[in-house]
Amino acid sequence: MKRLLVIISLLAMALSVSGAALGQQLQQPIFVINTGALNVRTGPGPQFTIITSVRGGTEVPALALNPDASWALVATAAGDGWIYIGGEFTIARGDFRFVPTISAEEVIAASAQGAESLTVASGTTAPVPALISAQVIVNTGRLNIRTGPGPQFAVIGSVPGGTVLAGIGINGDGSWYYVISDLGEGWVWAEPTIFRGDSRALVQLAG
Repeated sequence: MKRLLVIISLLAMALSVSGAALGQQLQQPIFVINTGALNVRTGPGPQFTIITSVRGGTEVPALALNPDASWALVATAAGDGWIYIGGEFTIARGDFRFVPTISAEEVIAASAQGAESLTVASGTTAPVPALISAQVIVNTGRLNIRTGPGPQFAVIGSVPGGTVLAGIGINGDGSWYYVISDLGEGWVWAEPTIFRGDSRALVQLAG
């Protein structure tokens, strides 16, 4: 009888430990992708570059949230990056009480300093994905580079579609980018281009 009680006791302890482990596993904060595919970006906003995309049904561990909890820093097979968690694109599961908060400004500042991790107010550290410089991609057959932000300025030269230009400035109404190219620095019309990166990397220039 004593032996039976010991066996029962050991089984109860084993089940208790297994239950606790399972509970811990279920508490891990994750997001389940609830759409066909979701873009993963280098920062918390649509202005940041796309790293990769994750398929619907994929579970990604949550590493941090932005202040209004509309974006989350998650771990993916392609590396850490940010996903949009507003709307019904994701399903949150687990305990998010200890997930740190990181703003876009903090991400940009930490990346500019070459930091690989960021410490938030709670003392928790989170990885910082590398940000690329602002890029202006030519989205037409050819695009003129001019000496000023307007068609009245002289043409320096033209570049073919698909050319990636380093963006360094923008005019007041956002209709022209100041870029660096193989032809030198100059202005390109923004409408036939695709912008990638962080728009805050652009200096606002007169024109």
